[in-house]
Amino acid sequence: MKTVAVFGSTGSIGVQTLNVVRRFPHAYKVVALAAGNNTALLAEQEAEFSPDYISTTAAYNSISARVFTGTDGAEKLAEEVDADIFVMAISGLAALSPLFKIIKKGKRVALANKEAIVCAGDIVTDEAKRYGTEIIPVDSEHSAVFQCLREERKNVKKVVLTASGGPFYACHSMDLRQITPEMAIKHPTWNMGRKISVDSATMVNKGLEIIEAARLFGTSNVDYIIHPESIIHSMVEFNDNSTLALMSYPNMELAIQYALTYPEREKNDGVKPFDFKKNLTFVLPDEIRFPAPKIAKECLRLGGTAPAIYSIADEVGVGLFLSKKIKFTDICGIIEEALSINEIERDFSIERLKELDREISQYFRRSMD
Repeated sequence: MKTVAVFGSTGSIGVQTLNVVRRFPHAYKVVALAAGNNTALLAEQEAEFSPDYISTTAAYNSISARVFTGTDGAEKLAEEVDADIFVMAISGLAALSPLFKIIKKGKRVALANKEAIVCAGDIVTDEAKRYGTEIIPVDSEHSAVFQCLREERKNVKKVVLTASGGPFYACHSMDLRQITPEMAIKHPTWNMGRKISVDSATMVNKGLEIIEAARLFGTSNVDYIIHPESIIHSMVEFNDNSTLALMSYPNMELAIQYALTYPEREKNDGVKPFDFKKNLTFVLPDEIRFPAPKIAKECLRLGGTAPAIYSIADEVGVGLFLSKKIKFTDICGIIEEALSINEIERDFSIERLKELDREISQYFRRSMD
């Protein structure tokens, strides 16, 4: 039986991870749960899975687990707990400190946090190599690329990510300035949290994924195509112009399950096989109405702290949009302004990234007051 620690257990990916664990009760044992302030759900998870360790940002009375509380609770938990597989589903830069504690253990990391790789990709991958830590991506797109490259990592010509386009891509006559938070969080094919749903609607998420793919798979030749059905999750084109693709109906638990079971594949009755009577469509990107991926590609070219600025500014912009302080189209404007006013630094530390996060957040939040 393999032991599993779930960081971000009460979020969307964390909840779905526990769904996967339920399907394999004799294969996995949950030994640690790290959550935010959703203590009601955390209590339900503890009662069901009986972990040895728990962390939460709020006060919490455990049944029997050792508890770490406060903003550094997840970091303390990461330092203390040992597991065969660590699922990192904490969002934002808050994942960085516990992630580096985990990497030093030399175990498997099922990584669902984009920001860690986008903002500190070289540092993360270098540390993983140093400690022999296996990083398996949980994002559906990156899981697909990982699986396509399972037998061959040589002779890769191009990685092609697919994008659903979100809820507004096909609405050519829609005034994007009039989009409300309530409209933006309704994704047509995926059930996701509020922040990532907005990122999908703006296409910022695809920009983050382009940077992440380049870092994870060691190639700068990463592109994307609009694929509204979300059946093909990503493709890899090789030097002989052949292309491998991974396809399934949209289901995040499939990617999570693969990260847990790799290198084996286990049965999953929760995902139905594809019906080949259905059509698949592909649409060229519109980077005039949705410029975020183009901005991300430029950040990837610039390197240094440019990808981190892109990610941090987006986090700020989405927060302001969800609180109805800015328009939907202002999110990309904030990213571009942040890139224009901040110097691109070549050498930086994790502490510098945290400082940059505070600086950018304070700058734009003050401008809204």
